Amino acid sequence: MLEIGNSLKERREELGFTLKQMSDKTRVPVNKLQAIENGDLKFFENDFTYLKFYVRYYCNALHLDFEMYRDQLDLALDEFSNTTKMLKINEINDIHDRVKERINKPLNKKKIDISFISFVTSIVLLVITLLLVFVFLILPNLNKDEDSIINNNNDIPTPIENIDDEETVDEEIPKVLSVSQVDSVNYEITGFSDNQELAMLINFKSNAYVRIRVDGDTAVNLPSKLYNVGSTLDFKFNASNETILEVYIGWMNGNTITINDLVIPIDSDIATRNGSVTFTFRLRGEK
Repeated sequence: MLEIGNSLKERREELGFTLKQMSDKTRVPVNKLQAIENGDLKFFENDFTYLKFYVRYYCNALHLDFEMYRDQLDLALDEFSNTTKMLKINEINDIHDRVKERINKPLNKKKIDISFISFVTSIVLLVITLLLVFVFLILPNLNKDEDSIINNNNDIPTPIENIDDEETVDEEIPKVLSVSQVDSVNYEITGFSDNQELAMLINFKSNAYVRIRVDGDTAVNLPSKLYNVGSTLDFKFNASNETILEVYIGWMNGNTITINDLVIPIDSDIATRNGSVTFTFRLRGEK
């Protein structure tokens, strides 16, 4: 096959054609034309049926008579086929021989590691010995000591409790100031001591006129007036049961109220109101 390929290559070069040009003429891919010129039959191992047609097209394109190469091509194909078959037969025989050799190969028995067995046996014996020592020597002594402690405890006289001398001490539960919301503008204050001083702080985010009344009367120590943004109203009063505080704020938007550092919860529609609102705080003491 190599002689055929060399002959075709010489003719192509003599005519001045490239493999690409011959591929365009014959419609045979360049890699197959290259394999024909190299005499590479293995390239066509799965395509022998078409190899003769490829060589015929190549001969016609080079103006050569295919019949000159037919017998030589058939002989090359037969030799390659026979060689391939023999290689496969030899490969199958080699595989068969290797399998047979493995089957007949005697198994090597693993040697028993005597030293390892001896080590394990020693460990087991040591553990058994320690268990026996604990059960027969240590455990009985532990039980004796326990009985001795119990007997000594029985000898301790029980102290006589003098119930008459006991005094009952009533612990006073500390009061915790709390402000709970009744509705949107009414609140209750609980958890105060009688006459405890309470401090109301109003922080102004908007300019507002403020008036505070205690039980219907205007607070003496806090005149009604206009407060500017950023200022603070600080009103102190003594707590007593059923006292009512009325806090009038002429412009509510953004202003906040605390009593003794407790933030007074205000509904969002009241807190952002662009207008006046009156809050009422009722003090509820213990009865």
